[in-house]
Amino acid sequence: MIDALFIQILGGILLLLYGVRLTGLGFELALGARMKEWWAAPGQGRLRGFGAGVVGTSLLQSSGAVVTLLITFAEISPLPLAHSLSVVLGADLGSTLTVQVLSFRIYQYATIVLSAGILLYLWGRKPWIRAVGQGILGIGFILLSLKFLSIAAEGVGKVESLRSLMVDLGGAPVVAFAWGVFLSALFQSATALLILLIAFTQQGVLPVPAVLPLVLGANVGGSSVAFMAASGLAVEGKRVAWGHVLMKTSGALLFLPFYTLAQQFLTVLSSDPSRIVANAHTLFNLTVSVLFYPMAPRAARLLADAFPGKMAAGAGGKPVFLDREHLPVAGAALGQVAREIIRMADMIQEMQSVAVQAVRAPDLDLPERIRGMDDDVDRLTREIKVFLSELSEGSLDPGQTKRGIAYIAMISDLENIGDFIDKTLGEHVRRMAERGQRFSSVGTAELVSLLAEVEEMYREAVSAFVTRDRKAAEIVLSRKKVIGQMERDLRLAHIRRLQKGTPESLESSAAHLDILSSWKGIASHCAAIAYNVIELEEHGAGR
Repeated sequence: MIDALFIQILGGILLLLYGVRLTGLGFELALGARMKEWWAAPGQGRLRGFGAGVVGTSLLQSSGAVVTLLITFAEISPLPLAHSLSVVLGADLGSTLTVQVLSFRIYQYATIVLSAGILLYLWGRKPWIRAVGQGILGIGFILLSLKFLSIAAEGVGKVESLRSLMVDLGGAPVVAFAWGVFLSALFQSATALLILLIAFTQQGVLPVPAVLPLVLGANVGGSSVAFMAASGLAVEGKRVAWGHVLMKTSGALLFLPFYTLAQQFLTVLSSDPSRIVANAHTLFNLTVSVLFYPMAPRAARLLADAFPGKMAAGAGGKPVFLDREHLPVAGAALGQVAREIIRMADMIQEMQSVAVQAVRAPDLDLPERIRGMDDDVDRLTREIKVFLSELSEGSLDPGQTKRGIAYIAMISDLENIGDFIDKTLGEHVRRMAERGQRFSSVGTAELVSLLAEVEEMYREAVSAFVTRDRKAAEIVLSRKKVIGQMERDLRLAHIRRLQKGTPESLESSAAHLDILSSWKGIASHCAAIAYNVIELEEHGAGR
């Protein structure tokens, strides 16, 4: 009998884990990009971030999935750490809604939920509809597993030795807490363990005194998902992961000494043991949110001191974030490449600022600075391409392959922008400085105005890449036509000055026209970056 029960419980647990995983993946595909937009929205405050965490977990059905998304998002576009911690607190509180719903005996609706999920998944015409169907299908499997586990728990109650073991947990809260941590870490899901506890308490097998320590342990062990997500990533992701673990652990350690009082309070709220599981989970996460939300800025400072970031300043063309030890982990490696691309973009942004100075006052020092910076960009380009070439093709899924290809294209576009600045503007300014020539005041103003427009387009293209914002990328593309017309107008204005015989315009004509053309070329590369962002989002490879 015990062997049959073991097989039944094991099968129920495996089905439960599969359901939780399927739900998280489905709703992440459908809603993950939208959640990132919520987090990165201009003017987003900590309170709204907290709310986004609550809503996100309510939709994804897993606080671990939300925290993982947040950590991987921090790898590309770090939010203020206090903001990230607020989102984490909201995600943990949002996870209690799922457990609350499942604590009611609703597993009799498993067939209906499964049918709805299958219909959407098999016959949905749009990818996001199929993704939602996958998520609903996962919920159906969770309900089905809850039914199986409840039946198995009824059998466990009939075995005296197993019932005695469960009763012993009620008298050993520290042992029960340790079991909660271990099982939750093993399952990589606090929600899965809590559903298992609901199944056993519904049948009266698990004693009420064991519930709260197990729930506390499940919350602490479930935070191990954050460590898995942060493995191999940059320091911002590790700070979020450690912040999650420390807040959960501190809250549990504060709760344990008062677990008897808390247990009495939970019993007053509801006499149904399965409701006690859900209420304990809610009470714990609500308390942690109340305690740590005001302390998030201070906690962020402590974590920043404990995990200092690498300094990019003075690194030149050497990569700062690439780590070959993490090449086998494709997602982490691509995240590191994304951070190097952003650093390269910052280097080119600085080149553009120096270029504007060189146009206003040509001298020999500025072109040399531009040349040195372009050499750094070229070296970094080679390092990134070599790193990408070492990624094992077998370790990349189709989305990651598209992402790697898009990154190579973006790197090439950035390198070409650097070459335009160095080879065209830098060389012309160098020759003009040697000859003592300058642009006319009107010509200088025209060049600076075009440079400013292209520089703004460049910033928007990089921002669209950082946030994976399709709308921002489309705005970048709309700018290309405007800049093309502006370049033609300024070329015609320069030709008119030549016809008037303006001396400075005659001397600087070749440089003036070449710089106009090169900056139009830079605008084309900015548009190419925007196209790549759109491609990433269309194929879901940007996540």
